[in-house]
Amino acid sequence: MRIRWLISFVLFFTGQFAVAQAPSLYFNRITTQNGLSHNKVNCILQDQRGFIWMGTDDGLNRFDGRRFVVFRHEPGNNASISGNIITDLIEDENGVLWIATSDGGLSKYDHRLSPDKQFKQYRNIPSDPASIPVNIVNDLLQDSYGHLWLATGGYSVLRFNKLTEKFEKPDPTSRRTALKMCLDSKGVLWVGGQGGGILKVDTKTLAYETDPKYTNLYSGLPHATVTALYKDSNDHIWFGSWDNVLYRYDVVTQNEEVFNQSTAASFPVDEATSFSEDDERLWIGGRHAGLTIYDNKQNQFFNYRYDASREGSIADDQVNCIFSCRNKMFWIGTNKGVSVYNPLQQYFVQAFLPATGKKITIYDFYEEKNGDLWIGTSNGIYIQKNGEKNFLHQPLSYKGEQLSVTKFFSDSKGNFYIGTNYSLFIYDKKTNRISLLSGTEQDPVMKKIIDSRVVSIIEDNIEGKPVLLVSPYGHFLTYYDFTSKKWISRTDTVKKIIQQFNLKDNLIRKFYRGKTNQLWFATGKMGLAEWTSNSLPKLNFKTNNPAEAGTISNDNVFDIIEDAKNNLWISTYGGGLNYFDIKSKKFEHIGATNNLLEGIQVDSKEQVWMISNGNLHKYNPQTKSYSSFSLPDLDKSGGVGGNIFKDSRGFMYVAGLNYFIRFKPEAIDDRASQPKIFLTDFKIFNTSYNQLLSQSQIPLRYKQNYFTIEFAAPEFKTGQVQYSYMLEGWDKDWIESGDRNFANYSNLDGGNYTFKVRATNKKGNWGREVTSIAIRIVPPFRKTPLFFILCGAVAALIIYFMYRYRIKELLKRQAIRNRIAQDLHDSVGSTLSSISVYSQVAKIQYERGNNTELKHVLDRIGVTSTDMISEMNDIVWALNPQNDNMEKIVQRMESFAKPLLKTKNVAFNFNYDPTVLNLNLSMEKRKNFYLIFKEAINNVLKYSNCKNLDISIQLLNQQIEFTVRDDGQGFDKEQLKTLAARSMSGNGLNNMKRRAEEMGGECDIKSELGKGTTVHLRFPIT
Repeated sequence: MRIRWLISFVLFFTGQFAVAQAPSLYFNRITTQNGLSHNKVNCILQDQRGFIWMGTDDGLNRFDGRRFVVFRHEPGNNASISGNIITDLIEDENGVLWIATSDGGLSKYDHRLSPDKQFKQYRNIPSDPASIPVNIVNDLLQDSYGHLWLATGGYSVLRFNKLTEKFEKPDPTSRRTALKMCLDSKGVLWVGGQGGGILKVDTKTLAYETDPKYTNLYSGLPHATVTALYKDSNDHIWFGSWDNVLYRYDVVTQNEEVFNQSTAASFPVDEATSFSEDDERLWIGGRHAGLTIYDNKQNQFFNYRYDASREGSIADDQVNCIFSCRNKMFWIGTNKGVSVYNPLQQYFVQAFLPATGKKITIYDFYEEKNGDLWIGTSNGIYIQKNGEKNFLHQPLSYKGEQLSVTKFFSDSKGNFYIGTNYSLFIYDKKTNRISLLSGTEQDPVMKKIIDSRVVSIIEDNIEGKPVLLVSPYGHFLTYYDFTSKKWISRTDTVKKIIQQFNLKDNLIRKFYRGKTNQLWFATGKMGLAEWTSNSLPKLNFKTNNPAEAGTISNDNVFDIIEDAKNNLWISTYGGGLNYFDIKSKKFEHIGATNNLLEGIQVDSKEQVWMISNGNLHKYNPQTKSYSSFSLPDLDKSGGVGGNIFKDSRGFMYVAGLNYFIRFKPEAIDDRASQPKIFLTDFKIFNTSYNQLLSQSQIPLRYKQNYFTIEFAAPEFKTGQVQYSYMLEGWDKDWIESGDRNFANYSNLDGGNYTFKVRATNKKGNWGREVTSIAIRIVPPFRKTPLFFILCGAVAALIIYFMYRYRIKELLKRQAIRNRIAQDLHDSVGSTLSSISVYSQVAKIQYERGNNTELKHVLDRIGVTSTDMISEMNDIVWALNPQNDNMEKIVQRMESFAKPLLKTKNVAFNFNYDPTVLNLNLSMEKRKNFYLIFKEAINNVLKYSNCKNLDISIQLLNQQIEFTVRDDGQGFDKEQLKTLAARSMSGNGLNNMKRRAEEMGGECDIKSELGKGTTVHLRFPIT
């Protein structure tokens, strides 16, 4: 089956060394233009994750099918790879990559570590005998015991213990250069090098043996220098050498076989440098003659060389390595990049028209009943007989003008028509003659089409007469009336078909009749047109209307095809693929497809095939998935275009410049497993923290909430990977990023998130493969639950203390009220009691007629009443909060004392510290302070008989120092009680001391007979 699928495109490769026909191979090329660090590729490997690694002469490359990541040696940086000339790569069972270089010894790479630890270097250090003895490593191999073997330049072969990191040399005396190695089925290491033949080492005991006949380096023996070694699937050992001969050691017969130009299976004169194999063939890379493939069943070699004129040839004739990846693609490293053989691409067989030196455009295909293929081109007709590869050319001309054949049509009567760039002709297949329909010369349009060509032909009936509808592109439509034997075109002034048929578009690309006999037009400016089958047909256009749901996505319709349900698939040039439901008359736009679509076709599985941007694409309505295929384009002509032709056997044909491609849609197995996605880097503020990806959850501080996650899904078969990602807890839905392989996030709130990413190689079908990682951003303390709990607790405490304070204040106020009430009770009560007593006395004196005593008693009642009113006024003043300011207190003191003292001729000297005026006193202290002052003044007026009175108020150490000093008669301590009893307040001097204590202060009274009295009050302001 594989050989049948790989039927040749054309014989474009040179250097064929076998009689049998070589299967054609098409190679895609990867070079520095695609991002490769250097075109000389020495080794290729696919790791456990699926990435392809390429070692070049300038760095190591990791490839995911679309992008390269390059690793280079940085002088002085021990965290970089040890060298830039990469010679070989292997990956061990732990996923660790081991890298051989010819300028830096050995390197170890573990992608799971932090960037500063990913690479570990094993370089030669002259002062360290335990280091690798040489920096030139040509080949790597791992044995069944987990040891690495190194083929070195000048130190033969070394064994490296990965656990102890020690190098051992089985053959301590050898100083030869080892080039290649392989392990045979018995665990014996075969080592090929420069001179000395093949060295064999027991990987368990380190015992070794050499062939003594190679002791003389100049003996001229075969394969003295071995440049390549390979054990195939049958355990045979293949090796190449400087003598340009291929050798095979047969493990069964234990004989050495030779392949060269003189043997039955002719191998080209070349030095084999590398080997690989598939199920049927051995792939051999050569030093000078490119790629050679050995078919074991045919016992034939097929050689493939570089051809500068063909795009799909191997990149260079010097092949350095060959690698077969897990999906059976072959990667061939050369001096001019990598050539990639994709088996999927080989289903498309490219056939070239015979070379004429002209650029031949293919317009149409037609299949005869016997299977012959007719091809309409800009150079006439080409016919490929059924089962043959050659072409018969039938050039056509009319009136000396070379014709382009643009459309084939066979009517129901067996007449064969060809549309051309000149007009429509009847074609006689037997004589290869063409003729115009009768009356053609009389029609201004069809007698010679101006700057156009016939693009579509179909039979129909108009006004009950059989006609042939023709589209000369750009000239609306014309039809040939078989009854009147004349053409009717836009120039006909009687029929006026533009108005009668409602022809709103002159660009009609195609007439298409479905199974229900309904005729549809594909137009270039007015969308899809429905041809009504009345006595006089008329076009009904279905155009794009953005304001209306269910309309066509674009009015530039290129092609139409019907599915099994009689619904239509419509390709538009600018709006992609549309599906038209005949019953609902609604369009559905298939968003996964490319916008610039050309020809379309449906295969037996109801899959829709399309041409877009020079390549072939497929849409599967069942899975709603979209696939793309890169077709062979050996002449670099820009790919395929136009329509897709399907023959009676289900083969499809697409055309390019000078060639066409034939394929069987059902044979193409493009099923690919859902690409597995890997997270490749995690960056915080553009600094890599790759090691975090190995954790189940990535913890971040709230200041690290700007990060980038990079990801990749290695996929090489189609190279059409699309990504979609979301951050659960932040993104509301999946974000489709196309081929962009990273996601940025910033200013995230603290909390738990889950980053998810998925990939597909078929647009519209995401599958179930999802890679995810948990991320926790630790919020700032102010946003944590504990913070809110503490805030709640603090708020509760504040409320509690405020409540306690309020209760305390209320209690204090109540206490003040109680004291004021007590003061009022004591003062007012005692005064009223006195007045009541005086009133009784006054009554008695009145009854006795003792007017003198009566007047004295009434005076006492008046004085007592006046004092009570004054005291009540003082209490009300003290309760007013506007009088908290000390300035108001001082003013009241002065306004009270000054007039009273003046009436007694007492000189009044009132001094106070100016800073005192800015103080505020509480209501209680203000009241008590003022009443003490007032009591002191009253005592002075009543008892001191002084001439001078000094009052001072000072602020010392946050305390008010208040002093009242007179020069009166004074008193002694024995008289203190008597003076207190005589006080107008009823409390006397003791009351002054009590008030001082209530303010948290003290009141001292000093007096001597004849020396005056001093009252000293001291109390805190708070």
